Amino acid sequence: MNYRKVPIIKWADGTTKIASDEVAVESVVSLNCNGFELATLLASPDELDHLMIGHLVCEGYVAIDALKSINTTPKVESSNNGFEVSLTTEIPLLTEPRTKGITNTSCGACNIDGLDGLISSLPIIGRKLNFDVSILHEGMEAMRKFQSGFSKTGGMHCAGLLSTEGKLTFVSEDIGRHSAVDKVIGKAIVNGNIRQSILLLSGRCGWDIVAKAARADISTIASIGASSSLAGDCARQLGMKIYSFVRQNSATIIG
Repeated sequence: MNYRKVPIIKWADGTTKIASDEVAVESVVSLNCNGFELATLLASPDELDHLMIGHLVCEGYVAIDALKSINTTPKVESSNNGFEVSLTTEIPLLTEPRTKGITNTSCGACNIDGLDGLISSLPIIGRKLNFDVSILHEGMEAMRKFQSGFSKTGGMHCAGLLSTEGKLTFVSEDIGRHSAVDKVIGKAIVNGNIRQSILLLSGRCGWDIVAKAARADISTIASIGASSSLAGDCARQLGMKIYSFVRQNSATIIG
């Protein structure tokens, strides 16, 4: 369960009373592959096997085509210190683990100057999808029905994958927006083909999400919120497209 009930003191109209409320569960999750510690994240404690698979691809440790043939399921173990997810595979890591300690939700690009440095290791997608733009809002509305964690707590992000025909194929929620994207992409890698999918975001789109989508061979992103300047610049350079501020009859298109 990614949320739980806790005791609280509620203040309203100048008075307080003891009550209870649902809050999003935030857990320490350690991801390990072939004996290497890839990352220690703060994430919701569900779909952790999908989080591992998605993180491997979205952070550039393993090429997506290599993982399609994987037949090993990540092992998830819990303890008083959180959760440990382990995967042993013959697929070699393309890069060494980059961080130690708990990885926060920033994009990790603060020490890189300029767009060239940000996109130098990202693949050029250059593929445009053909679809009716109206399916984006319909997809967002369909995704909203699966956001039980957000409806209970108001504190969770959601990511989904939408087909060009307007079918919502996969959805994942997490307290972190990055982990929600990792989870839904991992779920799709294990259960289906994501090449023709549109990535849906319940919030904003930053450079880091564009980078994750590019590594997963996703060319189109749609977000309820805004797109950052670096996200837009990166999408243009990689041949991707972002639809931000998606509403029933409008969107801002970048790329």
